[in-house]
Amino acid sequence: MPEGPEIHRAADKIRKALEGHTIEAVEITLPRYADRTADFEGKTVLKVEARGKAMLIHFDSFVLYSHNQLYGRWTVNKRETAPKNWNRALRIALSTRKHTCRLWSATDIIMLEPWEVSGHQYIEKLGPDVVIPETTRADLVQHMNQKKFQRKRLKTLLLDQGFFAGIGNYLRSEVLFTAGLHPDRTVASLREEEKHNLADQALFLSRQSFKVPGITIDLELYEQLRDIGMTRGKARHWVFTRNDLPCHRCGDLIVHTRPAKRRLDFCPQCQPQQS
Repeated sequence: MPEGPEIHRAADKIRKALEGHTIEAVEITLPRYADRTADFEGKTVLKVEARGKAMLIHFDSFVLYSHNQLYGRWTVNKRETAPKNWNRALRIALSTRKHTCRLWSATDIIMLEPWEVSGHQYIEKLGPDVVIPETTRADLVQHMNQKKFQRKRLKTLLLDQGFFAGIGNYLRSEVLFTAGLHPDRTVASLREEEKHNLADQALFLSRQSFKVPGITIDLELYEQLRDIGMTRGKARHWVFTRNDLPCHRCGDLIVHTRPAKRRLDFCPQCQPQQS
């Protein structure tokens, strides 16, 4: 599933292609919206934004909301470029004079009136977005200090978009590792400096992964690993998908777990249960 950095990068591409431009052609395969092409044609895109893992494309009278979930993906191409021939189902295609933006395989797609956006069940519950520059350490610490989070384990909270919006599987493992926190720790167990560090790492790694696509490891170390022949996939993370390999920091073996059937990897030496 794409995480916050991937959705924000997609929003940047779609923004450049659509924002301020007029939709000249539209293709909709969703049965419930098949008769709504006229709502798009001839209309100007006012704004494109990502919120957590959701994409919002604003028109004057409605907002196109989408969430990629597991299999959804946006592509942006020159209008004359043929769409990819791949095993994904087209949901909607929006074309300007120069570009076509296509959403594939997503199932959570809704046309909302502007006033409905803030009350949408996903948008309404979002915590602070860890990718956008406006979010600060203080915002995250203040948010995590809410009573409702205190007894919950970090391994659960970091997948809850109501806690920190934009963090998913790989960022969860990576943030916990760089913050030196065991996945079973609770918010209530954290000292003040640990809360600050958790917030700092959530912001730093999410923003690095946005700027340098999908890479959470120290960039200098990443280059060193690539120079010795390691593939991008094997070099880009501290712990995620590195089970049974030595930790880059201490040499202990990375442990793989699957709480609630979602992958979580950590280093037992660098992330002790009690600190």
